Amino acid sequence: MMAAHPPKPADARGFTEDGIARYLADTESIDDLVAGGYLAGHDGRLIAQQLRAPQLRRAITHSVCHTVQPDVDNFYQEDGEPDADWQQRRARTVRDHCTACPVRAACAELALRDDDTVGVRGGLAPEKLTRRLVAETTRLERARALDGRTAEARRARIAAGAELQRLSGQYLGTSGKPEKRLENIENIREAARRRDELVAAYRHAAGWTVAA
Repeated sequence: MMAAHPPKPADARGFTEDGIARYLADTESIDDLVAGGYLAGHDGRLIAQQLRAPQLRRAITHSVCHTVQPDVDNFYQEDGEPDADWQQRRARTVRDHCTACPVRAACAELALRDDDTVGVRGGLAPEKLTRRLVAETTRLERARALDGRTAEARRARIAAGAELQRLSGQYLGTSGKPEKRLENIENIREAARRRDELVAAYRHAAGWTVAA
């Protein structure tokens, strides 16, 4: 399936393409997936579908667009522009930017998650994005639901960090009260434990590997 040679676990034999894509998404960092060429083309599409929105956005930082910052108008049909002219212009855009992009599959997947099919994304014209949006409705709904859980986990993690910071400041303000300091130490420990649990939960929800 893969253009390169992905690492295979002992039980990888008999994996389907989706199974291999899931394995790579679960075990490889975004930077390694990009470096290995796994987020472009057909294989990239399968892997991108397994990633959470924060991972897809991180992948976009490796895109050609992020590096060279082309004119964004190249990716959209102008008002009143004849379809034939637009088709020629977008073909040049795909050739000059998308074809060489190492994360074009992630770009297209993020556009679908965001329901953004107006311009060229990941080398796909708006009509192709629209067809995929319709054909993959159920999958995308499931992916967005998982992305929502990731966002919720992120908010909880941030709130836990703020609470830990508040308690730490409270501790520093009780220098003359030993009993209060002991109480605050226990509160800080509990808050730190809770924060660490939420950090781990967020990383899991976001699909980050241990090394990410």
